[in-house]
Amino acid sequence: MNIRTATFAATAALAMTTTSALALELTYGAYTSPTHTTNVAGIQPTQKRITELTNGEITFETFAGGAMGGPKELLGNVGSGILDSASVVDIYVKSSLPISAMISSMLAIGEDPKVMAAAMNEFQLLNCERCTEERANNNVIGLSWSATGAYHVMCKDPIKGLSDLQGKKIRATSGIGIAMQAIGAAPVSITTAEMYEAMQRGQLDCAVGASAWLDTYNLKDFTKGIWSNAVGSYFGTMNWAINLDVWNDLSEEQQKAFKDSMAHNVAEIMWAYVEDNEEAEKWLAENGGTVEESDQAFKDAWKEQEAKAVEIAIEAGKSDGIEDAEEIVNTFMGLVEKWTARMEEIGDDKAAYEQALQDEIFSKI
Repeated sequence: MNIRTATFAATAALAMTTTSALALELTYGAYTSPTHTTNVAGIQPTQKRITELTNGEITFETFAGGAMGGPKELLGNVGSGILDSASVVDIYVKSSLPISAMISSMLAIGEDPKVMAAAMNEFQLLNCERCTEERANNNVIGLSWSATGAYHVMCKDPIKGLSDLQGKKIRATSGIGIAMQAIGAAPVSITTAEMYEAMQRGQLDCAVGASAWLDTYNLKDFTKGIWSNAVGSYFGTMNWAINLDVWNDLSEEQQKAFKDSMAHNVAEIMWAYVEDNEEAEKWLAENGGTVEESDQAFKDAWKEQEAKAVEIAIEAGKSDGIEDAEEIVNTFMGLVEKWTARMEEIGDDKAAYEQALQDEIFSKI
């Protein structure tokens, strides 16, 4: 072998080694099914986008359906390195993310999920240093949050109003559960993954959640009636919790690929939930179920609970040792007010929503 040939071979070998070193497959865990709205509209397309933005340097192996942990295990699995990344629902890991869980406990006020998702992202990423510390204590970094679709009351048998709800066993967690108990229902606190079996066994009469869950959790097998008036939403899903050591090992360009994808990720999820909610309700109406507003008595009772949600969250936060709970909640509520006004300008323009998220939040992290 002459010198030129040897040099070429060595250079080629080095290039192959370098390329191999750049390639990184990250694991991602979700307790929801692969067909869940968040996964189909948000996580899977975002993974593809990141792969493209990094020219194939970063790819993903996804474990959905709880294959690598349920909602109570995923945060710890990411922090310990069992997984590189995952979606994390803060109310299931309240002791690890107490401030985040305090904020998202106010589900009853979330009638406009797009407002709540925007407010939560701005709060978590730009207005809550202690939230960042909270995540760092669990060895994770958070990159984006989304909300579910608007929550509705879904029951095995159609019910008309407040009096019909009295004593009904209803799946309702966190602040929604507190509110339901206050108006006479019997809340049952279980994860979304447990709803189907609970309905099947007669342990639940109703559930409070996104109408899209008729499909994503197959609640259509039991549900015969939905109230069309919204009763809030959950807005504390951290879609991208990434192991802090893994994140710190990424290059600036690779980190930028993640950051530049988050506004799109959130907007796609939020609009997909609206469509999925509408389609699920349409399916139920066309297949023997009822989709109608509750009576005025329930609406009036629920308005009272919405008004109390903020105060209840603050008091619960103080009881959990968050001394400045009121200041923290008031900061978040200021962002809700801000994004409520912004959504009046944005309306149904998904591109404008995404751009607003990028300009006002994600470009600043």
